[in-house]
Amino acid sequence: MALFDELQDLMIENRFRPEKKLSQFFCINEALLYFIAKKIDLKKGDVVLEVGAGTGFFTKILLNEAKKVGAKVVAIELDQTMVNLLGKKFSKEIENKELELILGDVLEADLEKLGVTKIASLPPYHISSALVSKIILTNNLTRAILVLDKGFVDKMISFEGLVEYGALTAMVNLNSKVIVAEDSIAPQSFFPVPNCHSAVLQLDFNYKNNSKEYFVFLKEIFRHKNKDLQKALKQSIGFLSKSIGWSEREVNLRIDSLKNAQKKVYLLSPQELLDVFEYLNTKNTKNIKQKTK
Repeated sequence: MALFDELQDLMIENRFRPEKKLSQFFCINEALLYFIAKKIDLKKGDVVLEVGAGTGFFTKILLNEAKKVGAKVVAIELDQTMVNLLGKKFSKEIENKELELILGDVLEADLEKLGVTKIASLPPYHISSALVSKIILTNNLTRAILVLDKGFVDKMISFEGLVEYGALTAMVNLNSKVIVAEDSIAPQSFFPVPNCHSAVLQLDFNYKNNSKEYFVFLKEIFRHKNKDLQKALKQSIGFLSKSIGWSEREVNLRIDSLKNAQKKVYLLSPQELLDVFEYLNTKNTKNIKQKTK
């Protein structure tokens, strides 16, 4: 049976329709679901997270891949109706602890406590920014495969100098290799049909600094992205001192000797931005050599 027909039967049987407020767009492109399940490349001992399991079309395929290698699936779903449906559909897998089904908001979940090592999901598009922010702040991940709005994916692959380049883009590109595994998925792959094309974003993690303090620093200086680094920092130092715990006096002394002090924030690469943070970080007790202008 085609997934669209199966979806229609499920909607009638369980008396539900897609919730607009939850951005529910159910994938009816089976080939896409198999593509994601293969790209996540599960290994023995992996714990793979699915965000927004919905009707379980992808959950079923992911579970089959997990069983082959001895991996586990964790599915987080916010909709009680969907959780009831999933609980019935995968009762055996839940009993065998091959699947952990959680009713709740993924943005409030402790992914490290759940032991998540990989993420393979078609999440609601309205939480894309918040979800990727949460993912990049989570340790112990090796790979994420996400189907997202193509416009958002384009932002994630932007680089210094581009309008789309911002704090989240810099953070993601510093801590992972960013790949567009599929750059254009037709809206007709979903029901109801969204008003955008989608893309598959692949993140292969290689952490350099994914701390909350560094992300706070990036978000604050990118508020002044069109200003010289020196001016942006001067305007941000009060906030950064309070939120990160830096010594305002010491940071002010270091700002003037920064390399790239006259370069605009949005022209700095992810690595250059990290170098600035590490140089200014007065909580770091190591001896920091003065950098020339």
